[in-house]
Amino acid sequence: MPRLHPSYLKSISSRIFSKPKTIKSNDILKSWKIVRGDEVMVMTGKDKGKKGMVNKVLRDQNSIIVTNANVVYKHIPKTPTAPSGKVQKEMPIHVSNVALIDPSNGMPTKIVLRKYTDPETGKTEKRRYAVGTNTYIEKKKYLEYQNEWIDGEKDTEPESVTKVTFNATPGEAPFPPELMKEIANSRHKVI
Repeated sequence: MPRLHPSYLKSISSRIFSKPKTIKSNDILKSWKIVRGDEVMVMTGKDKGKKGMVNKVLRDQNSIIVTNANVVYKHIPKTPTAPSGKVQKEMPIHVSNVALIDPSNGMPTKIVLRKYTDPETGKTEKRRYAVGTNTYIEKKKYLEYQNEWIDGEKDTEPESVTKVTFNATPGEAPFPPELMKEIANSRHKVI
């Protein structure tokens, strides 16, 4: 969300455009163990014990939005879509007030990050493991946005991309010799 001048924010209704909560840079979490798509349980508040999926991660606020948790009514001007003037909205929950669900037993758990080296590729990555059961909890990959992709008129077709259009011959320059001299002499000095 773009940063706006405080004088401009005063003129805007808080129902339409709320002022973002600011956190000191020292207090912002550096590493996150919860990502979008994870199943979590709310540990405190009015929705204590409720399970849900993480819809959105608000890293600049140290908060997450969980489906069907911390739902409040917001009053808005009456419209045909909301004739009562009230709409339900999921509000952010601080990340310390939720716990990841252990896939092996369905209970909330703490998480430990451990280094893992892939034996095939040799790449090292940090993986999440549940404390107690030592179960590996995979990070979900969010790929739903790819379903909304539509090929436009200026997009290249996959067949054209995979088609081979140039075959280089060994020992021969890819361009004519005059052009190669011009490329080599970028300052256009007489050779």
